[in-house]
Amino acid sequence: MSQQDSKKSMVYDTVMMAEVRTSPLGNSELVPDAGKVHMEEAEAWGTGIINNFKRTVGTHWVKKVTNFNQKTIAVTLLMFISVIAPTLTFGAVYGEETDNRIGAVKTILATTWVGVAYSLIGGMPMCIIGSTGPVLAFTKALISIADSIDVPYLTFNAWVSAWLLFYCLVAAFFDVTCVVRLATRFTDKNFALLIVSIFVLDAVGDPFSQVGILRYFDPNHKSHLDYTDDPNYNYLETALLSTILGFGTTALIFFFRSFKNSDFFCNQGARTLVHDFVLFSNCCLTVGRAKR
Repeated sequence: MSQQDSKKSMVYDTVMMAEVRTSPLGNSELVPDAGKVHMEEAEAWGTGIINNFKRTVGTHWVKKVTNFNQKTIAVTLLMFISVIAPTLTFGAVYGEETDNRIGAVKTILATTWVGVAYSLIGGMPMCIIGSTGPVLAFTKALISIADSIDVPYLTFNAWVSAWLLFYCLVAAFFDVTCVVRLATRFTDKNFALLIVSIFVLDAVGDPFSQVGILRYFDPNHKSHLDYTDDPNYNYLETALLSTILGFGTTALIFFFRSFKNSDFFCNQGARTLVHDFVLFSNCCLTVGRAKR
């Protein structure tokens, strides 16, 4: 090989090495075993409950409970708004389905003490605890079963709840919940989309039930029955006002939430204050307008 060919070969090798260095690395090169789920070694029976208790109540529990500042107040008000509205709604439905054996007051009390207990010892204080559609469907099934076998519904419901508690304790004792790690982010996003879709449909207008803002445009909706003898009542005005308040509240919330990264107000503290309390303040504002 001549000297000129040797130089060409060296230049070619240098160019190829530079291209390798500048080419983007794949996931397997950046993070070894990227995308693979690694299961931890199984813990001894019963130690999972003890370790979880130590990680929550035994460590940062007192610090988190006594952490009182602007953020915690805003989050508390946000949790209150997020929980109280569906609790009242499902409480009223429970009252209709169970002949007031479980009503709004009992639903609020149950949601309160379960939510507080879970926030204190569950390690996830931001988790919303409350009634949902599947729980309501399960309750309807329990009522049908209790009536068919001629047993008191409340007693039957209490025993079902006791068995559910037993199953949860067995699952925690044997660390069965570790299989949750096998759920991918794709599964998590699908469930999140399903939950968001349910709440949006319930707020705007569920095609399978008589709930939602757009349902007020129906002249035969049950919300208009109490005003059939009032000559000054117009269901279209009520429906239009409800729609404006509903969508207007959502628009105002998104508008004021953008204040945090904007040039409004004199300093960042004021912008953060508006951002933190935007949901609670807008809900109070629109509810006050509706009452007037």
